[in-house]
Amino acid sequence: MKQKFKINGMSCGSCRQTVEKALQGVEGVTSVQVSMSPPEAIIEKADSVTIKQLNSALSKAGDYSIGEDEPTTSSKNKGGCCCG
Repeated sequence: MKQKFKINGMSCGSCRQTVEKALQGVEGVTSVQVSMSPPEAIIEKADSVTIKQLNSALSKAGDYSIGEDEPTTSSKNKGGCCCG
């Protein structure tokens, strides 16, 4: 199944690479394409892979998460791994 997810916390190319690598490491994920503009990931995955598993991998990689329709941030685009 292919799904598109908004990604919170990315602010540079290094963040994009970190997010892509983290999502590719989730068991059951077969393909990941991450873009900065808009900040999103297109993920091809098994039906058994949950958003909780994806968020867990993103959290371990830095200050990243699957976004809601309108992400809430209290500060200006703070980077997730190296741009903070």
